[in-house]
Amino acid sequence: MTFIHHVNDLEPQKHRRFVAERLLELKNRLRQEIHGVSDERGLRLATWNIMHFGDGGAYTRTKESMLYIAEIIDHFDLVAIQEVNQDIKALDELFRFHLGSDWDYIVTDTTGGKKGNFERLAFAYRRSKVRFRKEAGEIVLPSGQEIADPGNKEAGRTVQFARTPFSVAFQSGWFKFKLCTVHIFYGKAAESSPEMEHRRREIQRIAQYLAQRQREQARTLGDEANFILLGDFNIVSPEHHTMQALEEAGFTVPQAIKEAPSSLSGRHHYDQIAFLLADDRFEFRTSGVFDMFDVVYRDSDADQYIDVVKPTSFETDSDGQPRNREQKSRYFRSYYRKHQISDHKLLWCEIKTDFSDDYLEKVRTA
Repeated sequence: MTFIHHVNDLEPQKHRRFVAERLLELKNRLRQEIHGVSDERGLRLATWNIMHFGDGGAYTRTKESMLYIAEIIDHFDLVAIQEVNQDIKALDELFRFHLGSDWDYIVTDTTGGKKGNFERLAFAYRRSKVRFRKEAGEIVLPSGQEIADPGNKEAGRTVQFARTPFSVAFQSGWFKFKLCTVHIFYGKAAESSPEMEHRRREIQRIAQYLAQRQREQARTLGDEANFILLGDFNIVSPEHHTMQALEEAGFTVPQAIKEAPSSLSGRHHYDQIAFLLADDRFEFRTSGVFDMFDVVYRDSDADQYIDVVKPTSFETDSDGQPRNREQKSRYFRSYYRKHQISDHKLLWCEIKTDFSDDYLEKVRTA
C-alpha cells in the first residue's frame, strides 16, 4: 500500500484535487488490468525502463509523478527497473516516502563510459512475497566469450556489455529462480548499421552465457536451476533477428509477451521476459502491458498543465524562444510526460509459485 498522503503537498489546491482524481482512476485501472486477471498466490513479475530516473534537470520527477510511479510498482511483487542513473536519491525517495517498509530494492553500481551512460539496474521486491536469497552479481563475460565489436575496424577487437547485466537469486513461494535484467545497447536503428549488429550480439551473448550456466546448475541443483531473463532488449519485433538471438540459446518467450509492444508508439517490442527452466511445476499464467498514459498525463490533460501547473520548462524551447499554446501542448505530449514517467510501458506477467497442491498430491499417491 503506497503512502498517498503526499498528495496534500501539491499546490495549487485545484491541481491537488486533479491528482487525487487521477490516482483514484490509476488505482482502479491497475486493479482491473492486473489484479483482476491474476492470482494473489502467484508472482506478479514486471520489467520497466523508467527513463533517466534520477538524472536531474528535465528528468527530475515531481511529487505528482513519484506518486504515480509508486502506485504502478505497488501493484506488482517484483519489478526489474532499467535506466536508474548515478544519483540514487530519487530511487531511495521512491521507496522510503512512497512505497514503504514492505518494499526493498537491490541496485548495481554504475556502468561507466559513453555507451554505459553511468546507468544502474535495479530490482524492487515486495518482502511479503519475494525473498532475496543472498546471491547477486553483475555479469562479465569470460575470456573467449566476449562480444565481437562490429563498430571497430581493428580485427578481432572484443568488448563487454555496454551496460553490465545484473543477476540476483530470489524465491517466491515454492519457486526458486535466478533473475537477470539487461539494458541492451541501442545505437543507430538502421538495419545495416554496426550498432544494430552490436545490439544483436549483446542479446546473443547474454542468452548463451545464461543458458550455459543453467545447464551447469541443472546437474547439481535439479529443479532449482530456473533462469528468467528480462528487461530492455531493444528488440525490434517478434520476427526480427534481435528476437531470434534471444530464443536461439533456448530461452522461451511466451507468445503473449512476444507480441506485446512496449514502446509508446506501439510499434516496437523493446522489453521482453524470457524463461529457461528446470522445474516442471512452473506455470506461466497471464501477461500484459500497462499503458500509464491512458490514465495519467493523458493527451486531454495538456490544458491542466499549461493553465494550472505551469511548469517553467513549458515557457521556452531549447533555443530560448517563447512557446505558444500549441507548442506547449506538443511539448507536454512529446517530452514532458515522458520525462516525468517514462518512454516505455511496463511489461508484466504472472507465474505460478505455489506448488503445495503438487506436493500434497505426491504424498497422497506415494
